[in-house]
Amino acid sequence: MTDLAPETEATPKPRKRSCLRILVKLFLWLLVLLFLALAGAGFFTYLMYDYVVSDGTPGALVRVEIPEGATGKVVGSILAEKGLVDHEVFFRFAIRLDKKPGTIKHGVYELPKGLSPTQLLHLLYEGPNVTISEYKITVPEGLSLKQTSELFGDPEGFIKAASNPELIASLGIKANTLEGFLMPNTYFFDVEPAPEVMVARMLEEFRKQYAVLQSEFPEAASRDLMEVVTVASLVEEETKIDEERATVAAVVYNRLRKKMPLDMDSTLQYALEKYGQRLLDSDKEVDSPYNTYKYPGLPPGPIAGPGLASLRAALNPAQVNYLYFVSNADGKSHTFSATLEEHNKAVARFRKEIAAQRRQLREESGNAKQTTAP
Repeated sequence: MTDLAPETEATPKPRKRSCLRILVKLFLWLLVLLFLALAGAGFFTYLMYDYVVSDGTPGALVRVEIPEGATGKVVGSILAEKGLVDHEVFFRFAIRLDKKPGTIKHGVYELPKGLSPTQLLHLLYEGPNVTISEYKITVPEGLSLKQTSELFGDPEGFIKAASNPELIASLGIKANTLEGFLMPNTYFFDVEPAPEVMVARMLEEFRKQYAVLQSEFPEAASRDLMEVVTVASLVEEETKIDEERATVAAVVYNRLRKKMPLDMDSTLQYALEKYGQRLLDSDKEVDSPYNTYKYPGLPPGPIAGPGLASLRAALNPAQVNYLYFVSNADGKSHTFSATLEEHNKAVARFRKEIAAQRRQLREESGNAKQTTAP
């Protein structure tokens, strides 16, 4: 009989290989996390120290007023509104990450475009670089040259300065005045400027703003300057809603292409100096080149000083086929139409809504009288 070998217990398989795999995976994950952390840190460093807003001309000065006690968020919002940073959060990150001690000082600054959030922060640490001017004048959008002149102490001198042939010739236009080419804005001076100084400053501001728009829309840079500014002035007078400006400009260009009269009250109001007033049917018979009910094409020149939004719309009109628009009952917005049939319906709807509003006002007035009667 053969002896059997004694049974032995099964020995467990080694786990070294599985443990090694886990360690390798853990190490790789740590490397990934480290890479992401470094990339994130690098990205934020870029945002804080190197990233600049691309809009506008680098070095162009922007006037900024920082109120007393403003938080980092408020200051960031002001800078974002002025186009110096893309978002206020970038400026707040700059405050948190910057190691240079300092306090943002309130006051008026002129800050150059093309700086990083951190560079802007350091300028605000240094304090205001603008002495508060004694004279401040705001020229609103949509005023005629005559209306603008009345904002100053010497209206006649202002109009005379705006009729300077050399300044007009410098624009390469044929006109008797700089109507439409004096940029609406808020201007600061140490003392009230002479009319010649004010006109030159406003014209220079127009040149700067228009150059920015030409770089924004290079395909429109060769457009006739007088035509663009004239269309922009019509846009300025016909709507005050920014979202409608490009559409109004499109209507003007569409009607011009189809040789349709513009039929715009604003041009006739300019000719008659009835700014913002309701026109009579007899007014539409006035013999004036600014009467676009009677004469085809654009008026001879701008009818007001257009703002930046209207100039942008004239250079970049909406791609629509509208030929008509009419006010809505709210007195602000408009309904646009591509056909006369659609337009007539919109006009009828407008008149119906206005009539309903008037009835409601009469009823409310009558009820008020009854309530107060003894």
